[in-house]
Amino acid sequence: MPATLTFSVQNPPAAQTAALSLLVDLEARWENLRGCQPITPGMTSSLKELHQKQKAYEAFFTRLVAYNKGYKPAHVPELLLNNAPRLALWCRKMRDLHIRVQCDAEAHYPAHLLEKAYRWADRLADRMKKDRMIRPNPTDNIAAAIRELEELAQWCDNLCTNKPGSAGSALAG
Repeated sequence: MPATLTFSVQNPPAAQTAALSLLVDLEARWENLRGCQPITPGMTSSLKELHQKQKAYEAFFTRLVAYNKGYKPAHVPELLLNNAPRLALWCRKMRDLHIRVQCDAEAHYPAHLLEKAYRWADRLADRMKKDRMIRPNPTDNIAAAIRELEELAQWCDNLCTNKPGSAGSALAG
């Protein structure tokens, strides 16, 4: 599995960290749209929905090319987050990335990245017949996003160790 965050130096430059933060959120936006069902059940995607997906992909791909030209190592999108250990590892990598950018005045809240994490967690919970994570109220606070990513990682860890029906303390009823 390719690693999303593999820096060649211990502390990457702030510009690289900020660029990667934006890139992974754009990647998540595109993936979230790609995984969405059409607004009208039983219907194919509308032209507007297809344009949204295309624009999201173009924004991600343009930023990916620019990032990979400007920084080493190159960003390689995660291919599979379909089991608890992989999702936990990815959530911790994203948490660590956002810890680095949280003090940057230009940093943005990773809404799409969190949606991606919860979407994968929901799939795991459904597949394993476990309770889903409770999603906190939306915010624009990066420190809250960091806490959510750590809670998701811990929830995944608990999926691997708890008996059926219990998946940690932050569960939906």
